[in-house]
Amino acid sequence: MAIPTADAEYHLLHYTDINEAAAFVAALSRFLSSPQGSTYFRPSAAAEVWSRVIGSADSIEHIEVYLNNSALAAALEAFGGFLGVVTLRGNLMPKDCVALIGAGGAEAWGLEEAQWHLMSER
Repeated sequence: MAIPTADAEYHLLHYTDINEAAAFVAALSRFLSSPQGSTYFRPSAAAEVWSRVIGSADSIEHIEVYLNNSALAAALEAFGGFLGVVTLRGNLMPKDCVALIGAGGAEAWGLEEAQWHLMSER
């Protein structure tokens, strides 16, 4: 089981709608799988995207999406700025976070695939 790097910075994005969270993750996966986005998978600091869904599948309270510095830089290049991003160290991330995208690269997901990964990986 993968775990976040303890001393790395992760940037938390909050979503209350699974469709919005999945749309963001899908769009970021498509950018990261493109030739332009693939530069964010440098061996020394590969892009990482983690998630945590709070609540049951029928009653989702909110979705947390965590980006390491490389993934945040990719998202900023692809989409522009974000409001209300909270930064924390990997050792402070909740233990039940799951890795969605990591050093192995990224597949270009659609909305349904991203929703599936957000919900089934937990």
